[in-house]
Amino acid sequence: MAEPPPDELFLVPHTHWDREWYEPFDRFRERLIEMMDVLIELADREPRFAHFHLDGQAALIDDYLEARPARESDVRRLAKEGRISVGPWYTQMDEFLVSGESHIRNLEWGMARARELGAAAPIAGYLPDQFGHIGQMPQILQRGGLGRAVVWRGVPSAVDRTAFWWEGADDSRVLTEYLAFGYSIGAYVGQCQDAESLRIALAQAAEWIRPYSPRRRLLVTVGTDHTVPAARLAPLLEDVNRDGGLQARIGSLSDYLRSEEPAGELPAWRGELRSAARAHLLPNVYSARVDQKRRRGRVEALIERYAEALAALVPGFAWPEEKLRRAWRLLLWNGAHDSVCGCSVDQVARDVDARFDEAEALATQIRDDALQSLASRMSATGWMYFNPSPFERGGVPGLGWWVGPEDPYKGPVPFHPPIALEERQGGVLAGEFMLRLVDEGDVGDLYTFCPSPDSAPRDPAFFGRLGDSLIATFDDGLLVEMRAERRPESPSVYLHLRIQNNRPDHRLRLHVSTDSAQGSVALSPFEVVHRPLASEGGTEVPSHTWPARGAVAAGGVGLLQEGVFEYEVIPDPPELAVTLLRCIGTISRPQLATRAWAAGPDIPTPEAQMIGEHRVSLTLHRGLRSDELPAAWERAHLVMHPVRTPGGGDLPARGSLLAIEGAQLSAVRKVDGRVKVRIWNPSLEPRTAQVAGRAIELGPAKIADVEL
Repeated sequence: MAEPPPDELFLVPHTHWDREWYEPFDRFRERLIEMMDVLIELADREPRFAHFHLDGQAALIDDYLEARPARESDVRRLAKEGRISVGPWYTQMDEFLVSGESHIRNLEWGMARARELGAAAPIAGYLPDQFGHIGQMPQILQRGGLGRAVVWRGVPSAVDRTAFWWEGADDSRVLTEYLAFGYSIGAYVGQCQDAESLRIALAQAAEWIRPYSPRRRLLVTVGTDHTVPAARLAPLLEDVNRDGGLQARIGSLSDYLRSEEPAGELPAWRGELRSAARAHLLPNVYSARVDQKRRRGRVEALIERYAEALAALVPGFAWPEEKLRRAWRLLLWNGAHDSVCGCSVDQVARDVDARFDEAEALATQIRDDALQSLASRMSATGWMYFNPSPFERGGVPGLGWWVGPEDPYKGPVPFHPPIALEERQGGVLAGEFMLRLVDEGDVGDLYTFCPSPDSAPRDPAFFGRLGDSLIATFDDGLLVEMRAERRPESPSVYLHLRIQNNRPDHRLRLHVSTDSAQGSVALSPFEVVHRPLASEGGTEVPSHTWPARGAVAAGGVGLLQEGVFEYEVIPDPPELAVTLLRCIGTISRPQLATRAWAAGPDIPTPEAQMIGEHRVSLTLHRGLRSDELPAAWERAHLVMHPVRTPGGGDLPARGSLLAIEGAQLSAVRKVDGRVKVRIWNPSLEPRTAQVAGRAIELGPAKIADVEL
């Protein structure tokens, strides 16, 4: 019998670059400058070092060129020669913590930067370190011209090959390369100082990968976090190849994916990837520094649904291209996974806040200027209300206006009298909703919750009243002031909480009684996703908590809140729990009862203990259908802003800037002087939408662009 051919290893030298994490951006950029200087010099003197992969994010190049502008010609030359990769992303984001629109802009920015530098267009969505993957990523990639993906975390045990078909809710599918041993499998390969140690390192990598691979060629990513290119790799590899046995070459990720199609029938997976079967999922980043999660939701909505939409649609208003580009750049920087997840040092969190400050100021100015421009066109005197939703709200047309009385409390956003809150056996009755506040010790870190073995979950020690508010006080002084209201013609209860936190190392949650439930339905980017009670465990215990993009429903109860929040469906007694605060003082601990090993360095983060006052507003609703969640969230949390109108203009007291029916709105903007609208179908049934009188056929969970 003939001997099987030797393994052929395809080496992709790379770096995984966190722009900021356990050190602030400026510190990491010093290392980036050093790395890029070394890379350019190595590429110039060593033609055998064929390619270096720059982590799939174009922001690295901009960060470098801002400090080294004289090197731009070198970067352009290497990009055109295919010696370095550019994009497809602008930053390596967390997929669950940024909006669907942010994903599309991130991809647009990265692909545009690749074109500007003359680089070959990437063919795969490179997603090496995200803490799980959203179910609509296959559709987002296909829309961006990418038919492949590369992933690590989140892949379930049911996928037992390094290649599989990943399908989205709309039936989009991408051929996905699974980095079963992570992007650092070849970290030691790059450190080898002689041919024999390199041969051993390559043989070990091949031994690990071979049982999973449907290809003869095996992918080995050579590098790890903040790696500098290995100068000795190419000449040593030549020596190894001369010895026979293992054969290896250096090339790009695109070259590898094109070089050989996987053999045999491949496994397929539909929907989001949130398993810890072979890699940490790190599921509790969604409750780390929760104030920043809520703030990102506000700033995203301000840019996407107010500033851009108004600037694009208000007649005669000049499109503020540079201001919006700056706001989006800040938002994309803040979407990088270590930044948005809150699992970094305190200085990084302060820098994230500063970027939000600037982005919010830019978007607020655009919104206010556009609203004033529209208000100046009103024929009537009074208060003009703008509705950012595509459907009518309180008599105000979708994406339209209504001019009402002088007194804004008599308009479509009236004053809401409070409803009584009653203490009931340690809980709180708010209308028809029974609530509990539950606090428990947390000995985990910014990545992972770990219950304290020394203390049980606890209820408030006593309740008191202050006017219309009910005040829950815990025995160590943790205080939660609760106020509720019910708005006219709304079945919802609006709950406002003021939390005074004086205690470190704990998690505070609100529990809402529900009917029995075996799962949940939650908003995710461009999707309403159905989930079980827990995700698959492995390297961590199975996680019962999940991220929701503003809305979740379980057991007949819907809960709506700004931004992304963490929730859990508890079967006995049946309750829906949402995390209000998680207070933790370190990036990562070496080992936890809920996680096998460290997720990062053990560096103190005292500001992540969330000491001080926090305010949270949320909405409780009964009987929501899954496809009603997006609109319910908009009614609760997208405000209709009143602006005084002087009168004497040419527009009537009620009108619409753009008519949209039968779809959710993602964005309205101008591109090359034309108005472009992005809509999506929140249901798994096909429907016909209307945009400016045009019929748009939307398949299940489909995203569509319309140019006016």
